[in-house]
Amino acid sequence: MKISLNWLKSYINFSLSALELAPLLTQRGLEVVHIHPTIKGGLEGLIIGEVRSCLPHPNADRLQQTLVDIGSDRPCTIVCGAPNVEAGQKVVVAPVGSTIYSYVDQTPLQIKNVKIRGVWSEGMICAEDEIGIGPAHAGIIVLSTMLPAGTPAKDYFKDLVDEILEIEITPNRADACSHLGIARELKAILHLPTTLPSIEDFHTVRSDRPLKIDHIDPVLCPRYTGLLVKNNTIQPSPEWLRTRLLRIGVKPINNLVDVTNFVLHELGQPLHAFDYDTIIGQSLMVQLCPPGTLFTGLDGITRTLAGHEPMICDEVGPIAMAGIMGGYKTRITETTQHVFIESAYFHPTAIRRAAQHHHIKTDASFRFERGTDPNLPLYALKRAVLLLQELIPSAEACDVVEYYPTPLAHFNIPIAYAEITRCLGKAIQPTTIKQIITDLEIAIEAETEQGFTAKVPPYRVDVTRKADLIEEIARIYGYDRIPNHLPAACFAPESTIDKTHKVAEEIRKILVSNGYYEICTNSLTKEAYTSIGATPKTISILNPLSASTNALRSSLLFSGLEVIAYNLARRHHDLQLFELGTIYHQDGTSYNEEKRLALWLTGQVELLNQISQVRPITLQNVRATIEQLVQKLGIMDLSYKAVNHPFYTQGVEVVDSGKVVATFGQVQPSITNYFSLEQPIFFADICWNQLLKISRLHKIYQPISKFPAVNRDLSLIVDKAICFQDIKDLILRKGHKNIQSIHLFDVYEGPSLQENKRAYAISFTLQDTEKTLDDKSIDQIMYQLMQAFERELHVIIRR
Repeated sequence: MKISLNWLKSYINFSLSALELAPLLTQRGLEVVHIHPTIKGGLEGLIIGEVRSCLPHPNADRLQQTLVDIGSDRPCTIVCGAPNVEAGQKVVVAPVGSTIYSYVDQTPLQIKNVKIRGVWSEGMICAEDEIGIGPAHAGIIVLSTMLPAGTPAKDYFKDLVDEILEIEITPNRADACSHLGIARELKAILHLPTTLPSIEDFHTVRSDRPLKIDHIDPVLCPRYTGLLVKNNTIQPSPEWLRTRLLRIGVKPINNLVDVTNFVLHELGQPLHAFDYDTIIGQSLMVQLCPPGTLFTGLDGITRTLAGHEPMICDEVGPIAMAGIMGGYKTRITETTQHVFIESAYFHPTAIRRAAQHHHIKTDASFRFERGTDPNLPLYALKRAVLLLQELIPSAEACDVVEYYPTPLAHFNIPIAYAEITRCLGKAIQPTTIKQIITDLEIAIEAETEQGFTAKVPPYRVDVTRKADLIEEIARIYGYDRIPNHLPAACFAPESTIDKTHKVAEEIRKILVSNGYYEICTNSLTKEAYTSIGATPKTISILNPLSASTNALRSSLLFSGLEVIAYNLARRHHDLQLFELGTIYHQDGTSYNEEKRLALWLTGQVELLNQISQVRPITLQNVRATIEQLVQKLGIMDLSYKAVNHPFYTQGVEVVDSGKVVATFGQVQPSITNYFSLEQPIFFADICWNQLLKISRLHKIYQPISKFPAVNRDLSLIVDKAICFQDIKDLILRKGHKNIQSIHLFDVYEGPSLQENKRAYAISFTLQDTEKTLDDKSIDQIMYQLMQAFERELHVIIRR
């Protein structure tokens, strides 16, 4: 939002510059992001001079040698080439040492004492374009003023010299969306009074064109006021009005529309003007129209109504989308004579919903959807009529029609001084608190020594609770004046730390120590990803910021692939990433969130070195990482089995007691191609909640066996349908406590075997904690295993 400093001073008298004002507003929550001077340099250093004499230059036909009084102890000689310079004129002088800025390109020019054709020139008599106030260059500026020589030029051009503050308005500060709103804020900061424009001269005449409010939905429109203004002449606005609107970025249209825009930016109350003669019937309604109703707005676009939009209707149909945009049929044209001006308070939620649905953003909807002042419509209406009559003397205002059955109540907030002290950590004097509250135009009632009741006006939609009121006091008092104190900390013993946090930290340490980088990606993603990865149906966002963030992610895979694509484009080819994030899915009518731990691997296992040859990352690297994680968390006896999964070309499922803990594999080329990834990507998706359930952080220490371990190898011929995990599961079911580890060290398929067969070479490590295993005990264990393999898996033991 843009605020004109000169315009602002119409309501509050202060002498601060924009640079001095900006930090005061920013520190109170109204961030000034930019300051734009209307004239670069602000005419600083330029003064009014009086030409005492004007003689031809002795060495140039087209130059004049002037003697100019600039209010100093002696007049200065200035060589001037303007054809209109004459003795006795009041002119704008740029003395030596001053800087002027061109109107065309804002180029600075520092004025120096220079010799022109043999005559020293001690300054410059300026034209409009030379000092940046206009494009004219035909001659110098001749002033009509009684101001004495030596007066700063900006005092004469005070209406032209202005500074525009660009302020970021947060959604809760609807009250600050106008020049009056900023003036009220400064009133509290600077303890200065504000002055509203007078409406005492407002008067009406009897209407010979009756118009009544026939039906108003009290929920959509708690207050509706309006009146008929007759005998208008539509024409361009005067220069002062056009200038004020242009400075804040509003394009002037005509005197009637410009007045409504002026009042909107002055008071924060949107108005709308209808061409009265285009309204069919003698009544207006604020209501919902049936879904499918067509409405053509001022922009010429015909929209289909959804049925929830508040609409202004005549006896035939909709003529305006309430609080958002007027209708094309009732627009103001050059032939308009009689207008109906509307000033209302619409329900913020209804306006926001309609504006978002139709993707319309206007100055009116910006304010209505935040919540305007319900007590302002009548004042704003009268203010607009008086301005209109100032521009169009023939304009006559008819009687006001109004609907306001139930005035919106103030917010009553009882509060004690002790509560304010407790929340702020600083005792502020009650007199200071009351001064701040009253400067914010909040009334004080039921005052006692312990506290009071604050009566907050309804336009302060952000102050409805005690915490809000305390925040207002702190904001105006100044956060910088409240001392910083570290809160008292109570360090809990480690055993009481949340298990989730402990497991997360343990996993982060393990992964980082293994060369992984943690990433943190956006939960909002592209809905289009569902078409490439056969993911569960995503949850769509009703009001997405962009097409790339229009859904909640149902998998972490695609967020990580975006990160990988970003890094590969910058020649980072070897990546190991992880993220502990949330995914979202819909189950019938309910929405669920689920934590997942995801791993991404691509490129080489290690960097180039002189010791070993680099190897590409394979599926085994992913499995090794998962096994390291689960072992560190005290999880044993997980099973691995191949699985068909839409994400993977080779998918593996990690299972514990029949429940899936994780899946991992190489990502399908159809997915990686979508992201233009030319190297294999491996991905692991770990169910965080299941991992937490089976993790055992409490460590039990056992002594290392002092007896030697023994290795035995077996070669088994099995059906191709039997995987190593089936063999491992069988061994674990037999429960031989002396089998410490099982490793598959070779797999063979070839012409020496049948087509449907393969050979596994498996190494067993056996060890007892109480004695040395002899050959007889070892052979007995191995015999039992071979018997089980032959009986249950129908394998052939290669002897």
